[in-house]
Amino acid sequence: MCYTARMNTREVQQPAICMQNVSVRRGPVTILKDIDWTLPRGANCALLGPNGSGKTTLMRVITGFMWPTTGTVDVLGGRLGRTDVRMLRRRVAVVDPSELYSVDGDLTALQVICTGFFGTLYLYDAVTEEQTAHAEQLLRAVGLSHRRDQRYEVLSTGEKRRCLLARALVHLPELLILDEPTAGLDVTGRERVLATIETLRRLHPELTVIMVTHHVEELSPRTDQVVLIRSGRLAAVGRPDAVITPERLTEVFGCKVFVQKRSGRWWLEVLPEAWLDLVEDPPES
Repeated sequence: MCYTARMNTREVQQPAICMQNVSVRRGPVTILKDIDWTLPRGANCALLGPNGSGKTTLMRVITGFMWPTTGTVDVLGGRLGRTDVRMLRRRVAVVDPSELYSVDGDLTALQVICTGFFGTLYLYDAVTEEQTAHAEQLLRAVGLSHRRDQRYEVLSTGEKRRCLLARALVHLPELLILDEPTAGLDVTGRERVLATIETLRRLHPELTVIMVTHHVEELSPRTDQVVLIRSGRLAAVGRPDAVITPERLTEVFGCKVFVQKRSGRWWLEVLPEAWLDLVEDPPES
């Protein structure tokens, strides 16, 4: 079992996630290899990597939907394989794009949030006054009070994302996983979702958050840890200023990039000169 010491105290606390020597193989293919990673409780983490790098597999292992071939995985103090995964999942909330159009579109925004109490995509059960009041608080927190009685299907994509964020928090989870929460949004929609995540983070500072993304621009200025993954291996883990560098990002994404930090946020740039290298055929061996 992994442990990490709190700063300025002798108290020892179990981390949110601890992976040791984790590999995932499916047939002859190795999807993850030799993953060693510890994420402290209450940390704000960003998982960065290109398509096919293993980000989704890593999250599926954490949530117990995929079992590692080798190694140990501890989540919120419970070791996978020795703990009740169904109970563990109640302490973990996941927001991913696949849910965007799975929820019953005829439900109101408030009702969609209430489905989170029952873990369903439709509303089959009666909602108590206490649950309704809690859902209304979350609706205000994500800036959708004015959409309370609007049908979910008429909400914009960004509004749907914020509604699902509120839905994920009804049970006050200990770990929140955000899988590409701004995918497909325009600039305003993206920034509203990012601002909503920041607001929720301030309201629940004890919450451990993992944002899975391709874009450094989406990282919060309050990010504590950045994990870079490439070809199923961790390329770097550490503080943002140490990990988000042109050299590391160029290596991870396979494209020459420049990156700089302005007003607490990181911005990535690719010059047109790099395009030629991206479309040239590789040299013959």
